[in-house]
Amino acid sequence: MGRLSDLLRRVRPSAGWFGSRRIRRAILAVSTAVLVTLPLVLQAPPVGLVEGEPAPRTFRANRTVQFVDEAATDLVRTQAAASVEPVTVFDPGVVAEARGDVAATFDLLRLNRPLMSEEPTVTVQSLVTRFPQYEEEWIAALLEADDPEFGRAERSAEQLATTVLTRRFAVSERDAVLEQLRESADSLPLVRPVREAVAGIVEQSVRPTLTVDEAATEAARAAAADGIDPVVIIKLAGENIVQRGEIVSAEQLEIIRRLGLLDQGGSIPSLLALMLLAGVAAAAAVAYIWRFERAVFDDTRDLALISVLIVGALWTTRAILWFFPEISVYLLPVPLTAMLATVLINARIGLVTAVVTAVGGVLLGFAGGSSMVAMLVWSTLSVVAMSFMTQRSRLFYVGMFLVGSGASLAWFATLAAGAPPGEALSAAANGALGGLFSAVLGYGLLPFFETVFRVTTDIRLIELASPTHPLMRRLMVEAPGTYSHSVITGNLAEAGAEAIGANPLLARVGAYYHDVGKIRRPGFFVENQAGAGNPHDETTPSLSAIIITAHVREGLELAREHRLPPEIIDIIEQHHGDTLVSYFYNKATQSEGPVTEADYRYAFSRPQSREAALVMLADSTEAAVRAVKKPTLPRVEAAVRRVVDGKVADGQLHDSDLTLADIDRIVQVYSTMLVSIYHPRIEYPEATPRRSEYAN
Repeated sequence: MGRLSDLLRRVRPSAGWFGSRRIRRAILAVSTAVLVTLPLVLQAPPVGLVEGEPAPRTFRANRTVQFVDEAATDLVRTQAAASVEPVTVFDPGVVAEARGDVAATFDLLRLNRPLMSEEPTVTVQSLVTRFPQYEEEWIAALLEADDPEFGRAERSAEQLATTVLTRRFAVSERDAVLEQLRESADSLPLVRPVREAVAGIVEQSVRPTLTVDEAATEAARAAAADGIDPVVIIKLAGENIVQRGEIVSAEQLEIIRRLGLLDQGGSIPSLLALMLLAGVAAAAAVAYIWRFERAVFDDTRDLALISVLIVGALWTTRAILWFFPEISVYLLPVPLTAMLATVLINARIGLVTAVVTAVGGVLLGFAGGSSMVAMLVWSTLSVVAMSFMTQRSRLFYVGMFLVGSGASLAWFATLAAGAPPGEALSAAANGALGGLFSAVLGYGLLPFFETVFRVTTDIRLIELASPTHPLMRRLMVEAPGTYSHSVITGNLAEAGAEAIGANPLLARVGAYYHDVGKIRRPGFFVENQAGAGNPHDETTPSLSAIIITAHVREGLELAREHRLPPEIIDIIEQHHGDTLVSYFYNKATQSEGPVTEADYRYAFSRPQSREAALVMLADSTEAAVRAVKKPTLPRVEAAVRRVVDGKVADGQLHDSDLTLADIDRIVQVYSTMLVSIYHPRIEYPEATPRRSEYAN
């Protein structure tokens, strides 16, 4: 009762296969695996972001991003290489080659000069054909010049070519060199047609004296490109990337893509790898629980609760990434899952969920590097803090701790990522808000999970143990003897639970409430009569048995009325099991003739847990030892063992999972405690009043 596994057993099909614990675990495992991997493979709604078109909404960096813009880097390096001038070298052979061309031209002209007197036109035309690069006027002027003029022209041409070509110049400077050549030719002591012929012939022989060294040029350009630093794009967390309506540039699109703010999908191999990693993480968590938390592994309800917490965290994160992709990781209630797991199950399971949710954040692309470390440490600190929380009201102090730790971790993690102090301060503010959200949501969700999964947390038990609880206050006022007996029973049950490894807090609180039904008719129970008359003297044994056994049913009614947890209700119902009310049964057999034993037994379930069995034994042994005269340790131990052996013989402990070793330890613990409570008192002599010396 009170467990999800019990509910599953009650609703199983008639065939019975669904009620198998293995089947339930298999169904839970498959459904959890599907629900865990779906957030990894589902793509976010398309944002419609296209280069060169207006942005559909404002995009802001959800974290600091720094990367090399390859396209921009290549462009800058290409420009740097293009800006390098070609590497040139001086070619001395150009001068000799030009002088040779000039000399060959004049040699041929000299040979043809005698022909000018016979066939001038034919001679000129033949030379024009031989030298098509020369003007006809140049050839005619040199052929018609007298010998002294021709000789001066030849020498001037060779000298001019030598003077011009001894300069170092490249192709780009050839026009300037030719301009200077013409100016120099104008000053030659020759007639105008001859000067123009000399200038033209030398000009045709002029070539750049500097030639491009292709290998050296390529090396220089490569060095220039290599000397350019990569173009690094940096966007700080919270910084706007593109405003709504602004034309999206290639750089902005790349930044948004790098931040993972576009579609969350990926290639099939990457998605399969993500699913595999998620499966390995889940399998590792299950293996840990199986090896070190076997009680949790064997409880379908606890496994379902862990699955709901982890799946809920992953789907919530995915939804946030869809609708608020630029949100800071520190603004989320990161420790919430670990907090709830710690309170609802235990701290070790809280650590498991902390690790799994941190891995999930990385796989979802939501956190990485220093932020992932901060998430894991933050969740771990929340587990430690929640393990110290013994009252619901102390969640305020836990919240303050989470606010401070969240701000500190966000600050240091952001600085560790290389961000400036201003961004770290903003992250710290987000961390403080995230801690506050965690505390508020934890306070609000804890009752929800307690109710839906019917989990009784230590916080709830501690609240029930307070004397200020309405039911405890009524028991204290209306049935003080029963209250005192319940407190002693609770101390015994708690000590016994510690000795055998049961839940001490549950045993103690269950003992506090086990006889709460006696509130309805407190005077019919001997511990509340305080020397007054016993009403059972006026009733028949059968009626007395009905009144006595009714306190369990009436206790269940009060427990449900005050919404006590199912574990406490179980203890109230089972603390007498179906034991015999021996006093009134024996009385009936002596006075009423034939008696049916079943009419004098409690009609309730036997203890189904070790805690319920501990309360049963503590209740019975405390009542038995109270009647022991001169309660020495041997007598107390004998009374305790007699009661325990009777319960064992009656089969009351068969369903409680107590071992013989557990029962022996319980006898020893109960005997030691009861002899301390009911030890023999020393009788002090009454003081004799001193007679006054002034008395008569």
